Amino acid sequence: MGKYIVLDIVFYGSSLNYDWGGGTNYQELKKITKWDGRQYVLVSRYALRYSILHWANRMFPDSWKLADKEALTIEKDGNKRGVAHPKKDLIDEKKILEYPEFDLFGFMIAKKGGDEAALTRVSPVKISHALSMTPTNIDSHTMANLDMVRRAGETGSNPTTIEEKTDFYIYNITIDVDRVGKYLKKEHNDEKIGNIEINPTLAKERIAQLVDAVLNLKRDIKGRREDLSPWLMIVGLYDDGRYETFADKIVLDKKTHYKVIRRYKKEGDTEIIENQIEEGLMPLFRISSTEAKDKTPIYYRKGFCDYEPKDKFKPYTKKEEVLERIRTFLEENRK
Repeated sequence: MGKYIVLDIVFYGSSLNYDWGGGTNYQELKKITKWDGRQYVLVSRYALRYSILHWANRMFPDSWKLADKEALTIEKDGNKRGVAHPKKDLIDEKKILEYPEFDLFGFMIAKKGGDEAALTRVSPVKISHALSMTPTNIDSHTMANLDMVRRAGETGSNPTTIEEKTDFYIYNITIDVDRVGKYLKKEHNDEKIGNIEINPTLAKERIAQLVDAVLNLKRDIKGRREDLSPWLMIVGLYDDGRYETFADKIVLDKKTHYKVIRRYKKEGDTEIIENQIEEGLMPLFRISSTEAKDKTPIYYRKGFCDYEPKDKFKPYTKKEEVLERIRTFLEENRK
């Protein structure tokens, strides 16, 4: 049976993915309407994949090399620019899986003329869109380059209105463990190509590095860097081919938390202890846990957020502990 790692991730971020403005001076966030009739802000899976791929390249420059013009080509149809895809030579020379992006996120190599079927690799790593956990109110602000125009010796400006949404977002990553590092004949159905595989140890490390990148993820957008690292991450480890996701079973709530500040002072020979209690709010993630296995691993930022119920999950508060648990799972279950 198939082995899967399923990550349901909640992060906190602001205005992460804009739609095409159609040439106007209004920059609109991507949105989607859910069953309740309200609009929620969407961060596309393509934007998330881009950020994961490029951040992993920053973290692991030696092992996460990105395909460049030596590995990519664009088939042109007259004056129209075609879709970029890996060169067929990478397949013929059995080097396609040297690039993590093709191994983990798949590819399609179209054949010229359209008489033959395209060579495809179905992605072993599936990434969902990220959705805001509260509806949008279409908050926006207007900005202009007035200062630069003045310094250029001109008057006026070029105002632009831009939408904003700071919120918790939730998305899912599902990793088909057994397919990482393997591009087999039964997938592409071409005898000449045969099986393409990399070292199982490298494949296992590639999965661990992917999770490490997600745990520390950043996204650069419009001159700022947003932190997409998880506030909450449910780690499903499945070895029987059946898996569950909690991405649609996590509800954002809030709880009151208290912090006691203790002060010491002396009056003469007497030491006096004063306690001051500070009250505040923190996000609380309520999880529908009927599908949870006994003590499903969960990572959360202790002291910054909390979750309920507690009895179904085994908590981790350090990223290193999560990675170690996943590495152990890979060692135990890797073929």
